[in-house]
Amino acid sequence: MKLVGIISTAVLSLTLGAAAPAYAQQEEHAQQDEKKVQQEKPAQQEEKHAQQEEKKAQQEKPAQQEEKHAQQEEKKAQQEKPAAQHEQQAQRGNSRRIPDDHFRANFGREHVFVINRPVIIEGQPRFQYGGYWFGFGEPWPVGWAYTDNVYVDYVDGGYYLYNPFHPGIRIVIIVF
Repeated sequence: MKLVGIISTAVLSLTLGAAAPAYAQQEEHAQQDEKKVQQEKPAQQEEKHAQQEEKKAQQEKPAQQEEKHAQQEEKKAQQEKPAAQHEQQAQRGNSRRIPDDHFRANFGREHVFVINRPVIIEGQPRFQYGGYWFGFGEPWPVGWAYTDNVYVDYVDGGYYLYNPFHPGIRIVIIVF
């Protein structure tokens, strides 16, 4: 019986001896996990904050993009407007002036003519009428034909080609 008591005590001691380190190890893992969770909490909070900021930025983006697009459009319009004005002024500046008496005798609404075929000179289409050569300062409008009746008029300091069949449309022309 003593032997059984000793063996029982030994087995019990061994069991408790083995369980104690396992328990300690388990407790150590629990402490490490708790530390990780505590360390991860600020990271998670930062991540949540970053996600919230990103959502906020995405919500603001369309408004910012619209504003940026509007600013770009406004800049483009401002740049194009002076460019167009400069081009017209340059074309008018390069244009010869037709004396008033000659102009009244050969040009204006009452003096229509047909271009038929423009001549290409220095890579640019030109036509001749009334003793002058004219070049086009703008592309030929869609719907106009070279066989249509047209007339040259002087408006706002520049010469323009008009087509009576298409009122409201005019082409800047240069007198050579």
